[in-house]
Amino acid sequence: MKNRLKKIFLDNIGLKLLAVLFAIGLWFVVMNVNDPTQTKTFTTNVEVINQDIILSQGKYYEIVSGDTVTFRVSAKRSILEQLSGSDFSATADMEYIQDNQYVPITITPLKFAENISIPTKTYSMEVNIGKAKSNQFTIVPKTSGKPADGYGVEEVTTNIKTVTVYGPEDVISSIASVEAILPVDGANRDVTDSVALTPVDSSGEQVDTSKLDFSRDKVEVTASICMVKNIPIRVDTSGNLSDGLTLASITTSPASILIKGESRDINRVTEVVIPGSVVNLSSITGDFETTVDINQYLPVNVKVLNADEAIVKIKVDVNNKTSKVFRIPTDNLTINNLAPGLKGEFDDKYVNVEIVALQEQLNKLNENTISGFVDASGLSKGTHSVAVVLSLDSEYQTKTTTTKLIVE
Repeated sequence: MKNRLKKIFLDNIGLKLLAVLFAIGLWFVVMNVNDPTQTKTFTTNVEVINQDIILSQGKYYEIVSGDTVTFRVSAKRSILEQLSGSDFSATADMEYIQDNQYVPITITPLKFAENISIPTKTYSMEVNIGKAKSNQFTIVPKTSGKPADGYGVEEVTTNIKTVTVYGPEDVISSIASVEAILPVDGANRDVTDSVALTPVDSSGEQVDTSKLDFSRDKVEVTASICMVKNIPIRVDTSGNLSDGLTLASITTSPASILIKGESRDINRVTEVVIPGSVVNLSSITGDFETTVDINQYLPVNVKVLNADEAIVKIKVDVNNKTSKVFRIPTDNLTINNLAPGLKGEFDDKYVNVEIVALQEQLNKLNENTISGFVDASGLSKGTHSVAVVLSLDSEYQTKTTTTKLIVE
């Protein structure tokens, strides 16, 4: 039996070995036909490493291009089908930055490293390097929107008072303040929420934050909501303006104020009156301005909602009168109360009368149409000096004027 087995294996040994080699070769051919080597394109994000090398120099970097990288990978089809972009690590090492602008990108497979190949190619991330700066800012808590009718924002506070902002020097220098804005639309009770920080410039415009880093991204802001009422401001006056002046207007800024307090207290208030002792017309010689703290004229337990509106500006505008001499035809004057049987006529055809008023009022007068009269009560025959009275509205005053009247 043993010799028989030996004969089976050893007879035609060359042919048998050739058959084995052929079978192995055929297996490789079949495998390459069914699972060929292919090339596939992948894209992955690029991670910046060793950025402290730049930051430690008081500089910042801004990625211009190359935050993602697209590359080709060669491997068996069965392996490529198991790969995605997340199976590769792409890093841009700031330690090897070139010309202060280009950072080489290294691509490393995270699996099947021994079974894939990445064609040799130089990939780069382009960056801008600039001077960096950091500043500490006081956080300004604010609100947006309008509370429910009859309610207002009494106070706005934040749990964190300051924030440090880091970024390009020119951007940091443009920041005037950092605001934390809490929406209060329709609120009728206190509101608390975590809100993002908003840097603004001197014009109140929001500063682009894409290049900035904050020591904290959000802060907690609380708005205290209270009952309010809007009331007008009225100004009383005392004394009288001197001759030659007229009162044009009295205005306040603001014209009305929001007051706060308990419902029973604020509902009793319909207006706030600034007393006449504040504006004494007798002492005014021209346009006049003054300020008062309106809180002192409000009832107890009622205050102005916003403290910065408690100081009210009062503006008194006066107009200076001027005078002009008009040459009025005496034919325009009526002779009143002349005794029966007598007649009278003026010695002159014209009489000059000085009229005092605002310039714009004087400009409305036409001397040929101004009328008036003289009083001839008790006059007998002869030539008399009589006072001229013009028929003008109350905004006009006339200086005492006489003319000659001949009575016959």
